[in-house]
Amino acid sequence: MRRRDLLRAAALFPAAAWLPRVGSVGSVEAYAVPFARGPVDDDEAYWAEVRRQFLITDGIFMNTGTWGALPVSVLEAIEAHMRAFETVFHQMPFDAHALRAQLAALIGAPAETIAFTRNTTEGMNVVARGLDLRPGDEILLTTQEHVGGRCCWELVAARHDLTLRMFPPPVPAPSEDALFDAWTSQVGPRTKVLSISHVYFSTGAIQPVRRLSAWARERGIITVVDGAHPPGMLSLDVTDLGCDFYASSPHKWLLAPKGSGFLYISPQWIDRLWPLVASGGWDDLALKGDRFDHVGTRNDSLLVGFQASLAFHDAIGTERIEKRCRGLATRLDAGLRAQPGVTVVSPADPAVRSAMVSFTVDGRASSEVIRRLWQMGPVRVRHVAENNLDYVRLSTHIYNNPAEVDRVVGMVGEIAGST
Repeated sequence: MRRRDLLRAAALFPAAAWLPRVGSVGSVEAYAVPFARGPVDDDEAYWAEVRRQFLITDGIFMNTGTWGALPVSVLEAIEAHMRAFETVFHQMPFDAHALRAQLAALIGAPAETIAFTRNTTEGMNVVARGLDLRPGDEILLTTQEHVGGRCCWELVAARHDLTLRMFPPPVPAPSEDALFDAWTSQVGPRTKVLSISHVYFSTGAIQPVRRLSAWARERGIITVVDGAHPPGMLSLDVTDLGCDFYASSPHKWLLAPKGSGFLYISPQWIDRLWPLVASGGWDDLALKGDRFDHVGTRNDSLLVGFQASLAFHDAIGTERIEKRCRGLATRLDAGLRAQPGVTVVSPADPAVRSAMVSFTVDGRASSEVIRRLWQMGPVRVRHVAENNLDYVRLSTHIYNNPAEVDRVVGMVGEIAGST
């Protein structure tokens, strides 16, 4: 961070001069962490500095798969914009097109193919409600889907006499090939849509979206991807993936504000998909992705925070973040597998394991394990109870460290040993 940028920010907000900020806050042009990329990826001093950019206190947070903790710079960007807005006469500008361009560069998509939503659930509903499907058409998905990616299809199937079919994928997923074969073996003559979770919320398994999209495209099948987790966790290029639609929740791994999401609509669909909400310009095809953003008054302060989260992410770097997140998950996975009485249901193969690791403890309900982790830590985790599952899910992100991972492994081992 350049000294003159820090001084400029401090001058604008003297009462909060200690907070990290860069660029012209008044114009909301750029925000970043107040340190450069360090030379060594596994330098714990560097990651300790990253940790200091968050307000996490009093415990171990391993539930980024539900929602990420906001960096202080993102919080300040939201607050600055919101406070200025409420003065009525001194509101800050917000450039939605600039945000589109920044996001497009991160996810590998043309800017005009991006629409802003509140979360993955909303994006999936935009697609499900906007496709012209006919009675008898089949939507195929797995039994490991999050309700936000499943219920939209339940609704349209019930309303329009469609067929919704779910199949159990291999758990733990042994390989990419096994996941691919599981999908392709289930496709039938009436299958029109594959609704694919890029990363299972339940086990963190990474699905072969690129291979499935290419395979489906050859057969005229639409691919709709629930991409709630990859942005901010994995390197992502949606154009290379070749899917038709990609919905995501940057409030998870991209550490953006809750209530900020996005939907990628491929060029071949951008003029064909019906908007979920109709307002001025709903039928103006020249608007491209912006056509889907005309939903009435929205809180642009959250999108300003989204923009700040992209700057924070870029200041560290996607490759470094992925290596850190998945490296900690690999350490966590190995530690849990070494504990007697613990069964890991996430993939053993690092190629299909993300930064989420799920497990069970013999003889104990996962709710009891979670209660004990809270008492011993506290450790905040996720109970995967949907679809009759019963897993404990742990997420590792840049505000975690090896000592925390080892401590949690020790707690789980103690819980398993006390059964």
